[in-house]
Amino acid sequence: MQPTGAGVLQVEPTDHCNLSCSMCAPHHEGWAEVHKISKGYLDISLWESIVKSFVEDDVRFDHIIFQWLGDPSLHPELPSLVGIAAQQLGGRVGYLRIDTNGIRLSPTRIEEILTGQCHPDVPPLLIVFTIDAVTEATYTLVKGHDRLAQVKRNIRHLIRFRSALGAGCKVNLQLQFVVQPGNGHEAPSFLRYWRDLLKCQGRGTWHDEVMFKRLSVGGGAQGQAAADELYERSVAGITAGKNGPVHVLLWTRRPWQNDDGHHGPRGACPGLWLTPVIRHDGQLMMCCADLGGELTLGSLRTQRFTTLWEGAAATQHRLAHLDGRFEGVCAGCGGINWYGLTSEMAEGARKRGAALGLSEGS
Repeated sequence: MQPTGAGVLQVEPTDHCNLSCSMCAPHHEGWAEVHKISKGYLDISLWESIVKSFVEDDVRFDHIIFQWLGDPSLHPELPSLVGIAAQQLGGRVGYLRIDTNGIRLSPTRIEEILTGQCHPDVPPLLIVFTIDAVTEATYTLVKGHDRLAQVKRNIRHLIRFRSALGAGCKVNLQLQFVVQPGNGHEAPSFLRYWRDLLKCQGRGTWHDEVMFKRLSVGGGAQGQAAADELYERSVAGITAGKNGPVHVLLWTRRPWQNDDGHHGPRGACPGLWLTPVIRHDGQLMMCCADLGGELTLGSLRTQRFTTLWEGAAATQHRLAHLDGRFEGVCAGCGGINWYGLTSEMAEGARKRGAALGLSEGS
């Protein structure tokens, strides 16, 4: 679905993680630095000031995701980070989202987060649990540690507590399965497990999902075609749509414009328009695929989101793509394609460039 407003904002509470998933190079390989800076945690007072500026400047997002290159549950004040956005951005954001492995979402923290979602004026919250396995052996293989039993306990508590709060608790769930070497055979049983559990314990009007995603291999690098083929085989017997109490989602589009099996004409990447990221140190980034921070626009400690997102540096990057020039980190990336670049977005960049004295060829 095409995002609205300034797109999908990712907020990085931390770049620390307590797993070493085989599909995540920074943590699987034990990088000391993920973004070429020291690992850290988002300062809650900084987030408060950023959210205040969103309100003052009437900035709107399709939704906000609390996660980037780490697990947000490791941030000691995650419930407060989410609560600040929930209390102040109603009407300016479609929904909030937490992407987590669920290990550190203890019953106490779950209850704090869910209780904050029981007010009629807050936007809905989607909690995405990336689990990728049904058995402990497979979980350990793809995640690097055996924590599956703990994750299941935490999610079961969430489902029961949400039911106790009733329909006024605006929290939906997504149980996510990224198909990768070593776990594809468990896709059908993954669906059965969570469908049956929600049927037993999750009675209510919530919109809960089981999502099957294909693996992205290095921005469409060598091995992407093999990952696509594994995905298609693994989900061959699964049908998208309502299945008991859950909505089954299948990732039908390849995640990159170019890969080693499906070359095609390359256009401007919609990520430069629709995927702003706030790094844990307050830097505003242009793209969620830019781990090294080449497309850093500046610090939200000293500048406002609108100033940076509509400024000369951001506009020049967009104009370069419209001109067919893919440089730096963009040169080795096929570009995200789960969103689309509209003619209005392209024309807006050209008009903004003209206002700033920039051009596509400069």
